[in-house]
Amino acid sequence: MSVSKREFGKITTLETLGLIGVVLTIPIVQLIRLLGKPFSEIDRQRTWRRVKADAAFGHLTTYLNTTQVQFVDKSTEAVIKKWAGPAGIEIEVEKVDAGAQLLWFTPKSRKRVVMYIHGGGYLLPAPPFAPGFWKLVADRLNEKGKDVSLAALEYTLVPKATFPTQLRQGVAALNHLIAAGYSPEDIHIVSDSAGAGLALQVLSHVLHPLEGIPNVNFGEAKLGSLILISPYSSLEITSPTFTSNATKDIFPVAFFKHLGDQVKDGIPDAQRPYIESGRTPEDWFVGVDKYVKRALITCGANECLRHDIEVFNKKFSAALKDTKYITSELGTHNEPYGHFLAEEPTPGDWPILMSDWLADSMA
Repeated sequence: MSVSKREFGKITTLETLGLIGVVLTIPIVQLIRLLGKPFSEIDRQRTWRRVKADAAFGHLTTYLNTTQVQFVDKSTEAVIKKWAGPAGIEIEVEKVDAGAQLLWFTPKSRKRVVMYIHGGGYLLPAPPFAPGFWKLVADRLNEKGKDVSLAALEYTLVPKATFPTQLRQGVAALNHLIAAGYSPEDIHIVSDSAGAGLALQVLSHVLHPLEGIPNVNFGEAKLGSLILISPYSSLEITSPTFTSNATKDIFPVAFFKHLGDQVKDGIPDAQRPYIESGRTPEDWFVGVDKYVKRALITCGANECLRHDIEVFNKKFSAALKDTKYITSELGTHNEPYGHFLAEEPTPGDWPILMSDWLADSMA
């Protein structure tokens, strides 16, 4: 599908009817999945809530296209404000150069800032379960006395804009925070999927500047830390784990192809390494230790992108020695959000792990 042929979130009458049909059949799909739970090696180790959530998510991404999801979710601002209302949180929207904006969950005047960059294949808004996760992480950091603000970067989605617009906006957001008085070492980037890919675009640009795009004003300082959850490391579906994990991941392979085909449309081959961290030259990330203090990368053992993420990690961790890599057993794409996706009664271990690791980065 060419990105120029679809308008963002504009669906046809047939797609509207299809959307209604998919939503109405979710309970049936969930019931079938729950009945099969005792016989599934993976599902029988999950809670019933998680099995229901995985079934619904997989059903939606199997039968809906990205334009239909855009129609439902609208924008990252809309997703976050929808979450924030019941939570009693007022989101402050701050415009940033290059057409991006920062969505502040907390007051901006604190010593440090955690900037969340959302995923969604560069086409979809932030997932609705991510804001609560990162707000809990920020709350735990403040309980530890780390004086942290939390903001989400809203960048322009495909097909409204294509690469390198999102890269330009990521650079603009960092420079905006630095100009506002945050030292780079007090800026901590947390990200998932394509958001992690965008964080890596920015670092790739710092190492290999693209003509016509400003660079980040690091000065002599480094970013405090970087968290990359299931980084979207390839726009192709040719790596071996797209076959071996095809029936295990929360996303079907066809959905990854649907995303990748739209994002890569029109990107010159010479620029593909900026947007595909798993398909870069071996020495691509050499020198990144001059700009980032430490990094944490997570990958699900059962996700389709596993091979590409492992290839990326090998290159990145060779260049940045203080990199921690975690493979989550039975984990799927964006596994740390699992408890939030399933609306489990407890948040699980991941927010604790993330907040503890970030706290160490702020020591």
